[in-house]
Amino acid sequence: MAQRKRDDLPYDIHTGRELEFMLNRSKPLAHFSDYYPPEPNEEIIPQHAFAPFVSSGLFEMRAFVKLLREPPPKQAPHVRGALHVFYAHAPESWRIDAFIELLDTSETQGWSEEFERREGTLLGYTPAQNDAHIERMLASAHASNFPWLRRILEQRRRSDGSSNNPLERTRS
Repeated sequence: MAQRKRDDLPYDIHTGRELEFMLNRSKPLAHFSDYYPPEPNEEIIPQHAFAPFVSSGLFEMRAFVKLLREPPPKQAPHVRGALHVFYAHAPESWRIDAFIELLDTSETQGWSEEFERREGTLLGYTPAQNDAHIERMLASAHASNFPWLRRILEQRRRSDGSSNNPLERTRS
């Protein structure tokens, strides 16, 4: 299969090729999620594609549902939560527990750059790949939609002295 990468990333992305990367490129963990209850869709959670490797013992699979704490959104009243499905190489199954702990901790602390890097590392990305991914996210037109990215952007503006707030500029 031809290598695919985004023009602004210096590495091949795993998205949509998790099984290929787990079989041929030593990716240790794949995480998929969908609304719960899901409508079975192999493109969202490729359970049939992974099934032979789970049956053979090459991969461990774990799934769980995180129920919503609030009423479902009006545009999706059938949604009750999120289904999470993990596949890990059997010796790397500790990564599933670490990822679940990361998700649980982020619910109380909020997502952060540290959590984004830990998630990337658990999924098999290198520190340099995590750096490139975060820089790409920060440059995105949608960065302001994510509180943790807004915090980084604001910190950078303050350290660069490029704040639009005149009071902020005079505090140094």
